[in-house]
Amino acid sequence: MKVSEARENVGGLSNPSKMPSKSYGLPAQACKVGGQLRSVKGSTCENCYAYDRGMYGFPVVKKAQARRLATITREDWAPSMARAINKDKYFRWHDSGDIQNVEHFAKIVEVARATPDCLHWLPTREAQIVAAYTGTLPDNLIVRVSAAMVDGPKPKRFRNTSTVHARTIPTNSHICPAPKQDNECRDCRACWDKDVSNISYHQH
Repeated sequence: MKVSEARENVGGLSNPSKMPSKSYGLPAQACKVGGQLRSVKGSTCENCYAYDRGMYGFPVVKKAQARRLATITREDWAPSMARAINKDKYFRWHDSGDIQNVEHFAKIVEVARATPDCLHWLPTREAQIVAAYTGTLPDNLIVRVSAAMVDGPKPKRFRNTSTVHARTIPTNSHICPAPKQDNECRDCRACWDKDVSNISYHQH
């Protein structure tokens, strides 16, 4: 399968400007837990950057996200995604949107297994979906379960997590350096590092 054919099968990849990698953005409107948190004052999803804001509000971007979402039930989605990622060394899942169900998560695990030379970072608020998955995770897939509230505690029971701070900078956390470097990752790869337990991002 050609890379171009594979990317067509999965609806294409997204290319966030701040990231050192490609991504796979889905509609923020399709988020399950995130959709509930949007109406909760002080939640990390209340002012979602991907919910019709900035470039995420552009019709061409929204159309691409919807196209990707429609492909995730394809039987050849996982092998197509693996081929679409090709020889990339880093990949970020869901610069917008989130895991849809356990079956979707299992397919992402399959993609990671099929691309052992690529480090996959999967940020998610779908803690119950992650917990419901009964298989083992490959070493190159870093799943970071995200906190629900700004300045709230990191999620329990998970090895890798993330928080969002506005007033209180958390201790024992890696603080995302992007705000101090033109909102770019540059040479930081902490999100992809399994040894970094919690990463805290400054509120957008």
